[in-house]
Amino acid sequence: MTANTSPMNQRLQKMRKKKATPFATVVTTGLSISSGLMLGFAVPNLIGGEGGLDFAKAILMATSGALVSLGVNRLGVEKGAMQAAIGTPGAALVSTVSILAVGAGLFAATYSGLVIKDVEALRQQDFGVEYSEFIERRNQKAIESGRAAPVIRAIIDDLAAKETCERQSSCISGSESSGTGPVYYALGEKRQRVESIAVQVETGDVVRKSALERLNTLQAEYQNILGNGNLTETERRKQLQANVALVGQTISDLDEAIPTALLSAFVAELRSGVVIPQRAGASRKVNALLVGYAESLNSVLNSVERLSDHRPRFPAKAGVSDTFTFFGHFLPIAAIVGVVELIFPITLWFYTYFTLVGRVYRDDPPVGDDGPDEDSFSGLVSQPPVSFASEARDKSHSRNSTRKTRR
Repeated sequence: MTANTSPMNQRLQKMRKKKATPFATVVTTGLSISSGLMLGFAVPNLIGGEGGLDFAKAILMATSGALVSLGVNRLGVEKGAMQAAIGTPGAALVSTVSILAVGAGLFAATYSGLVIKDVEALRQQDFGVEYSEFIERRNQKAIESGRAAPVIRAIIDDLAAKETCERQSSCISGSESSGTGPVYYALGEKRQRVESIAVQVETGDVVRKSALERLNTLQAEYQNILGNGNLTETERRKQLQANVALVGQTISDLDEAIPTALLSAFVAELRSGVVIPQRAGASRKVNALLVGYAESLNSVLNSVERLSDHRPRFPAKAGVSDTFTFFGHFLPIAAIVGVVELIFPITLWFYTYFTLVGRVYRDDPPVGDDGPDEDSFSGLVSQPPVSFASEARDKSHSRNSTRKTRR
């Protein structure tokens, strides 16, 4: 066996003949594998992977996405770019649009799947903040409504004092004889009316204080549930919804404890005044007192009504569109996914296209184009590399040795 036909030389010749895999092929394959792996982690979060069937769906979708990405990107870069470079109509449009369309779809699915659980937690946290602000407003409103009790008690005391004064010295009617006349009875009737309302207000005040304590307790429980890392996403959501439902019931109890409708009707009743027969002057004095009482109560009611009653709604389960609401919050993740799915594939297509256009120009320049001026910078950089004498001899010796080996 001669040296030229030895197994080692045969293997060396096979290795020399083997062509290296093109860079674009290697990159598009690697990107598609990476895209499929990311999609595989993202899809279970989108479809709620909790069983074997769900995971099988995730694997199928991830594999399909990776194959589509590989096929479209390779066709676009290896075929579409070349066709666009030689002037095939529509090749550039079809290639770029298909790469961008597939990339956009994979980006939306991958990005949203990777962050959707965190988005769900952020939405629940944001609701918790809004929820706390609402409870604070309700507390403030209940405190304002609690001011009605001392105002009503002051009205009762003042009416009792005026009633006693009228009975002893006719200080309201101005009658020469004191005693229990029409004015005295009118004042007594209003006092009794206010006392009956005071009973309802004071009873409601006890309920109000109890409801406020429950609201504050439920608010603390909401934060504890939100921060409990031992709960699954489904369990946490169920417990939070149950907590919000209890808050709604407590607020309803609080609304019933505040007799704002009764107080508003009583304010209107006080403003309408009374008519004491044959006592026009006394009627004016009594009505002036009643209007003053009405204004005091009305100021309390106005402060209560100015506070908002808008109840926040517990957020629905986060969807794909909700993840883009928090796009800025997850910008680093979006940037990485965007580079893999969109930016690099289309960038690779453009670089391939520009390279092929340059090669077409070099191999088949337009008629009358003599190339760049040798004295310009473009002409300088386009000059072939300088071959030194030693390098030329080495290359010649190498070619002669190869010829002898083949013989």
